[in-house]
Amino acid sequence: MNKTLTVFAVSESALETYCVVRVYWMTGKQRKKAVDVRLALTCENKLAAAEAVAIRYLLGEACVFNKNCTGHNLRIVVAKGAIKKLGHSKSRLEELYDYGYPLLNRYMGANIIVSKDNSWFPSVEQLGIVPCVDGEKLRGRETFETNDKGVISITRHALERYQENCGTVNPQTTWKSLIQRLQFNAGIEKVELPKNVLEHKIGKYGEPPEVWRHPDSTLHFVFCIKHDCKVLVTVFDRNTKFDKAFHSPKEAWAVQPKKIMM
Repeated sequence: MNKTLTVFAVSESALETYCVVRVYWMTGKQRKKAVDVRLALTCENKLAAAEAVAIRYLLGEACVFNKNCTGHNLRIVVAKGAIKKLGHSKSRLEELYDYGYPLLNRYMGANIIVSKDNSWFPSVEQLGIVPCVDGEKLRGRETFETNDKGVISITRHALERYQENCGTVNPQTTWKSLIQRLQFNAGIEKVELPKNVLEHKIGKYGEPPEVWRHPDSTLHFVFCIKHDCKVLVTVFDRNTKFDKAFHSPKEAWAVQPKKIMM
């Protein structure tokens, strides 16, 4: 069954240290509300950024559909064409990727439509209490806690590579499968790659990345460390007989005090 979320950024109010953008939203035909999005004054395209944040908040935190919503059977109607371009990785507004990154992975495959129709706007009586969301705190990729493995996040490229290697065609299945593997798979362990493979990865990412796999699987998960988070940058499949496992998987998951430019 298709789910439709409609958002429309209608106004912005500049205050001394930040601005607030009101975004009307609707699910179905009857549920019509609003959310205020707080953004930095330096945000260049405030209305588009506010719509991206509203989508992220409504789907991921308010869970207007369900807790594990993905792009499968999801229709998103927006007022700003930049959001549709963002969903296809074609937007030239660099900061918009920070505000709306979930459109590139978790909600990948969603049908994004641009519409200027405002006939559905909620009445004052329908609004009720309007929540205010700090858009600056929702910037960047979503992060996930893992069992004794620290905090992780996932790039779109990694999700696409996982889908290719697992042969899944349903975006919802792909996302949930990957999250479950990384969050709850206690058997996954850090491995050392052969020198030639490691040198290739260093050339690509600047420093040695962390590579993990399950002993019974040939799938390798490549992480780069960014601040206090492990970023899954790619997934590849290779013969594991040349891999060498670390002796202490739990210690290997500890984030080291280093940064990798991405």
